[in-house]
Amino acid sequence: MEGIARPELVSDIQERLKRFKIDGIFDSGSLEQLTEKEWYSPFPQFQSTERPDKAASSVMEGRIAVIVDNSPMVLLLPTTLNCFFQAADDYYNRWGIVCFVRILRYVAALIAMVLPAFYIGVACFHPEMLPTSLELSFAAAREGVPFPVPVEVLLMELAFELLREAGIRLPGPMGSALGIVGGLIIGQAAVDANIVSPIVVIIVALTALASFTIPNEGFASAFRLVKFYLILLGAFLGVYGVVLGMLTVLIHLASLESFGIPYLMPYVAVKADENRDFQDGLIRMPLFKLKKRPVFARKDQRIRYKSEEERNVFK
Repeated sequence: MEGIARPELVSDIQERLKRFKIDGIFDSGSLEQLTEKEWYSPFPQFQSTERPDKAASSVMEGRIAVIVDNSPMVLLLPTTLNCFFQAADDYYNRWGIVCFVRILRYVAALIAMVLPAFYIGVACFHPEMLPTSLELSFAAAREGVPFPVPVEVLLMELAFELLREAGIRLPGPMGSALGIVGGLIIGQAAVDANIVSPIVVIIVALTALASFTIPNEGFASAFRLVKFYLILLGAFLGVYGVVLGMLTVLIHLASLESFGIPYLMPYVAVKADENRDFQDGLIRMPLFKLKKRPVFARKDQRIRYKSEEERNVFK
């Protein structure tokens, strides 16, 4: 919306589009890779969507939509970590259930990134962290398994990634059937053959389930990569390595920007938006409380909702 979006952001993306010449752009993903500055980061600096209502609501918030010919995906900028946890349906449901679902998404993202590595660190380096009964249960489940715990986890994680990739390439119903049935068959066969322990199958399945709760696929893929990074650190350094890896990821996220907006807004630089963006962050307040647009919009265009009393006072 002209007048709501910041002119400097519009000029920035226009300049980036003019910096290169190429034979053709066939999808918005190619445009994203050619225009983002932090190309080394696994976390996307653009948000992509194919929902018209999501694109329209983002434009009304002061963000910019970049549309590519013949591509169903629209690029939204700038974006933040919080934007990737917001779904279009969040604004159509009651605020209580939305708050619960949002918190669930954040917890699921942490599980998808940390759980396998944390299990490796505890099982291999810090078994004293577990209750004795649980430790004995893990030991009994691993009886007869010839591989160490890190190899077990890596084998199952790679097997699931193969199933995921194969399911994408196969047509419609066959692909989804392969992902579900293949996972069940391979997991049960691996346990029966004493290749992996049942607890590893549970952890890998829970990790995969948690990764599917993240609304944006490109953002979820970043957690898949970070997961293997933490698994390697956990295999060599235990829980200390997992914590160290999470710290490096947090430092990396804190250093990222998307068109001048800190990637961790609204959890950093809270004074930049007068703490208003917290109302649509980890929790979502009722719609009549969301009176101001996010920090993306121009300062003189932040107000987007007024009650009847406020309109009478304004007049």
